[in-house]
Amino acid sequence: MLNEKQKSLISRMIFMIVFMVFFISLLSLSSCRTTDHENITAGGRIAAVKINLLGTEYANSDEPTKIASINQKEFMEANRIQRYNVLLSPSSLINAELEPVRILNTVTSTSKNLNTKAAVLGNPIGEGIKFRVIAYKQNNGSYQIHQDYTVGQQAVPLMLDDGVTYDIIVYSYGANTLPNISTNEQTNIGNAKINYDSDNRDLMYQRISSFIPNGNSANNSLNIKLKHKIPNLTITLKSNSIISSVSNALIGNNYANAKLSLQSGGMTDWGSSNKVNVNFPSGSSNSLVSSPVFVNNDTNKGLFSADITVAGITKTIDLVDAFKIIPEYKSNLTINLKTCGAYIGSNTNPANYKEFMCQNLGATEGVDPFSPEAGNHGAKYQWGAKTGEVGRYVSQADDQSKDGDISGWENYKKPAGSWSDNSKTENDPCPSGYRMPTVAQWQGVISNNNVERVGGTWANDKNNYTTALYFRSPSNIRTLMLPVAGDRNSAGGGLSYRGMYGFYWSSSGSESYASYLSFSSGSVSVYNDGRTEGYSVRCIKE
Repeated sequence: MLNEKQKSLISRMIFMIVFMVFFISLLSLSSCRTTDHENITAGGRIAAVKINLLGTEYANSDEPTKIASINQKEFMEANRIQRYNVLLSPSSLINAELEPVRILNTVTSTSKNLNTKAAVLGNPIGEGIKFRVIAYKQNNGSYQIHQDYTVGQQAVPLMLDDGVTYDIIVYSYGANTLPNISTNEQTNIGNAKINYDSDNRDLMYQRISSFIPNGNSANNSLNIKLKHKIPNLTITLKSNSIISSVSNALIGNNYANAKLSLQSGGMTDWGSSNKVNVNFPSGSSNSLVSSPVFVNNDTNKGLFSADITVAGITKTIDLVDAFKIIPEYKSNLTINLKTCGAYIGSNTNPANYKEFMCQNLGATEGVDPFSPEAGNHGAKYQWGAKTGEVGRYVSQADDQSKDGDISGWENYKKPAGSWSDNSKTENDPCPSGYRMPTVAQWQGVISNNNVERVGGTWANDKNNYTTALYFRSPSNIRTLMLPVAGDRNSAGGGLSYRGMYGFYWSSSGSESYASYLSFSSGSVSVYNDGRTEGYSVRCIKE
């Protein structure tokens, strides 16, 4: 039997053992806390913050933005719609339009499990996509904690100090992976940058400023809507002829080595650029639409190139410095490959389609040839005259600045044969590969193409540049536009009928007259008249 003294000693020993075990356990628990949690203020209340992923969005476009012209090929932007026009040849052109998508469709979710897909139109966030949440103290920018999340899995609360003001940064690559958090991300927000990932290009980001958690509340939450930072483009190729193949399609410039500043949300350290492949479907059509592609760019140096087979002929198109690719926008780039012309015989036979120059002789290069405007009216010629021939030629500039008689206007005819139906003459003003159309060809155009008239009132007004006549194919595609440019009368070369009548010379004539195309708001036909009027010239391909 133990005496009382021995029993007391044993009890004290048991107590000491229990105390030591308890103390060691506390040390063990303390050592298991992450470095992140050690940043939480000692002795302060802790707030559990719920994470709600509400969806994603692109920037919306609702205000006009002006961008200075960056080349001589007509670069314009209105309401963030950019347009670019360039002639590939006198009878073919590229008409490109870059337009941001304006209709967004965001599906929201406040589920703690993040198991509902959240998306802006065309960019769903599916299960398994990872995103990172980082908390920085606003007063000094220092890092406190981060947590990675996966859509479709239980969302662990973010543990923050009660009453402290934070700047919260959230980002995702739109993929089921995230890189390890870097050292600069875990120091100060001012230094924090992440790499752009060319393999996972849908980089998304949000900054939530001045977030203050409340340790006395069970309803602390961060509502997150990620913004796509990288421009996303879908390219549509169109033609008034059949496109049978597209190869070597590239878009750029893409800056693969750029970094995203977590403080500003802007790209920095751009580095060198490359081009991104664009995938088009196989098959033949008047319109082919690519798969969407991300292009990391924020310059006026947007470019696109491809080898495109149209109507059996392969052409290389190369748009350089053609448009501005704007971060955070989802956009559609539509490239129209147009061959200007009309059917001069039965429109059921493609061989009867004849190319015309896209613009009148003397018109402003770079103006959209299908736009009714002053720059497309061009010069005016007496029948049989050369370009610049004194007394028989009026430039576009003079035609639009001088509506009275022309000093020295000739009133005697050029000799018959100055222009000819049989061959291109020395006086023929059309460039190499083109010639004056015959009256039979103009009649063929009238007989085998649909006609469309545009503009307001077809009235005789020296300032009326808005009226025009379009010829359309059997599929109702505009293939040729003729401005209603009026004429220069035979008496003294004064301006007549601008906006009311269009007059276009043919090569056909005799000793006493010449033939021409004429049209108005109610008629289109060919006529014969004297040869000293000044009419427009539209050349046909030889």
